[in-house]
Parts: sequence; C-alpha cells; structure tokens
Amino acid sequence: MMEFFGLLPNGGDADPGSQGGLDGGAGGGADDSSGSHAAQSLGETLRWAFELDESPAIAGATFLTREIIPAARDPFEAISGGVATLAQLEDLKGAYKMLRTTGATAPGRSLAARLYAATIAAALVRHGALITRQSPFALAKAFEELSADREMPERIRELGTMALDALSKHR
Repeated sequence: MMEFFGLLPNGGDADPGSQGGLDGGAGGGADDSSGSHAAQSLGETLRWAFELDESPAIAGATFLTREIIPAARDPFEAISGGVATLAQLEDLKGAYKMLRTTGATAPGRSLAARLYAATIAAALVRHGALITRQSPFALAKAFEELSADREMPERIRELGTMALDALSKHR
C-alpha cells in the first residue's frame, strides 16, 4: 500500500450524503414518465460504461468525473485540460476521495489516490489554490509519487512535477 493512502482525510472536504444515487422522488411508480425517465437515464449510463472498454477502476472514476464535468472524456482530461474551474476541481477531489476510501479493489483505490493528488495539484498549478488541509510534507510526497508513477499519463506526471514547484513557492 502506498504512503499516499496514509494522508489524513480532510474533514468536511467531501459531502458523503451528496450525489447519492438516482434522483426521482420517494417512489410510487404510478407515473410512467418518471419510470421511463429513470430507465432512459440508466440506459445512457450503461451505454457509455460499455463503450469505455477500460478497467472497472477507470470506468468508475470516469462516471464520477462526467457527473461533475459532462464534456470530459476521462478523469485525466478533466484534471489536466486546464478548463476545470476551482469549484469543479474541489468537487472532483471529493469524488476521488470517496473512491479512495470506498473502492472495491486495490487498483481502484490506487487510481483514486492518484486522481485525488492530481486534482489537488491542478488546483494549485492552474488556480494557485490549495484545496486541501494536508500538510505541505504530505502533499510534496504525494506529488513526488504522482510524478514518478509510470502508469499515469505523461500530462498527469508533469502536473505532479509542476505542483511540486508551485508548492515550494506557495509556502
């Protein structure tokens, strides 16, 4: 297990009760339009999930990413593309934090940890903002690990390197 998992949770950073499932009321079923809307929504979700042809870990992260930034192709584009607002990066960080702590598999949790660090890095590099209460030492270690992880796309590794530089100037 990577040291990054040892980062302390940021109390209050993510709202575990939000985005908790399908919207649509308390239930009855007497309204066919509500049922067909839910079926259509589920159908769209399943359609793109099957189109991904990727690992379950990236599929889950992509689903959450698209809930926050619908036009994003994948989490890596959303984080490194430079178009995410600070509020969207904070929302992504919360989503990846949830995946980091609740992921069903070790690869899923590992990916979520990297995406979590990359999102913090993007906020620091692109917006000059620290969106975490992690210590500078913990952040530096996470950014170093991110920049050295050959399983991450090059643009994400570069973001980790830029975040290390930005962090040294932010203190």
